[in-house]
Amino acid sequence: MLNVKNKWITICLINLSVVALLGVVLRSKILFSIPGIDFKFILNAHSHFAFGGWITLCIFTLFTYEILPEGVNRHPRYKYLLTGILLPATGMLFSFPFQGYGFLSISFSTLFILVTYVFSWIFVRDLIKSQPSKTILLLCIVALLSLCVSSVGPFTLAYMMATHSVNLLLYKDAIYSYLHLQYNGFFTLGVFAIFFNQLNGRISLSAKQNGGRFATILSIAVLPTLFLSYLWHFPNLAVRSVAIVGGLLLILALFYFVVFARSVAFVFRDTPLFTKIILGASMIGFLLKTTMQIGIVYPALGNLIFDNRPVIIGYLHLVMLGFITLFLLGHLLHQNYFKDHFKLAKTGIIVFALAVIGNEALLMTQGLAAMLMISCPYYPFLLWIAAIFLFAGALTISVAALRHHRRKADISIPLVIQ
Repeated sequence: MLNVKNKWITICLINLSVVALLGVVLRSKILFSIPGIDFKFILNAHSHFAFGGWITLCIFTLFTYEILPEGVNRHPRYKYLLTGILLPATGMLFSFPFQGYGFLSISFSTLFILVTYVFSWIFVRDLIKSQPSKTILLLCIVALLSLCVSSVGPFTLAYMMATHSVNLLLYKDAIYSYLHLQYNGFFTLGVFAIFFNQLNGRISLSAKQNGGRFATILSIAVLPTLFLSYLWHFPNLAVRSVAIVGGLLLILALFYFVVFARSVAFVFRDTPLFTKIILGASMIGFLLKTTMQIGIVYPALGNLIFDNRPVIIGYLHLVMLGFITLFLLGHLLHQNYFKDHFKLAKTGIIVFALAVIGNEALLMTQGLAAMLMISCPYYPFLLWIAAIFLFAGALTISVAALRHHRRKADISIPLVIQ
């Protein structure tokens, strides 16, 4: 099973480099005239493949080969399900750049969503039978439920486009609902399910209790914090009241997160410093993104954020890159995935992590400058440089992953012969 898992992880990391390459194309298109490339079409390919080909596929792989017992994940159905995620994600990668939301891209997108439904159902059924800890079970179920419910967003958009009845309020709400349930539901809870599974059996009873409280509150908060995404509407007391409840739950979740983090710090005492730095950086990303969520409750700040494109993009990249991606890379380091080519992988991760920090700093500074009505012509160029370094780091990581996979394949041949 280790070789099968490594194969899928290698594919995921290659996909990450493809996502980063599309990011370079997008930043290049802003600066230079590139005929034959439609910015919106490439943006659709970039976002859909980042969600499907990188994050979803990687989380599903780790769910399958780390959380499920080995006797269960050996079943061929998981190989078919992961392939069923990869193929339509690849289809979206190659169809969106040429037609945007057309017949092929929508078909691949729909197929992808349907496969996530099937995976979620089968995985939860097998997970319940394996009797994991209540915390891991809760996080996995709510994460996958958020993933499935988030599809209401794309289906709503597809309906409006098909009927030519686009409603601006419904259009934005569909997008914000989808992003919230993906980022703050599936991605975040999925990451913590993997993290708790990594700690399973290695922490004290009190740490488990604090971790359980954190996971429970964070899971409950998914629904009320959805209303934070609706605060861009005209003033509505009911919406704001539910959003405030969500913000209070997040504050409580952060409290238990800090308590829990302090109680499990000893587990990583012997972990290499570099791995601890990457995992620590990802957790800082989680703290920052949660703090930004809470800040939206304040009307003055919320209105500025919803009208500020660089800040919105910065938030999305903070979650996708600064929190989720750095955690997954740190987790792979902790699992010794790169041990045969550690130096090469370390170089790639350092470049990638520094580029993430630089990209976030530039986007937030650009957003602040826009709020203060200060213009600077250098931001697009600097963001283009950051995108190049993101791609360089991701490409280096994928090369290390390929070399690692080939080495494992070469080692397995004589073992099979014997």
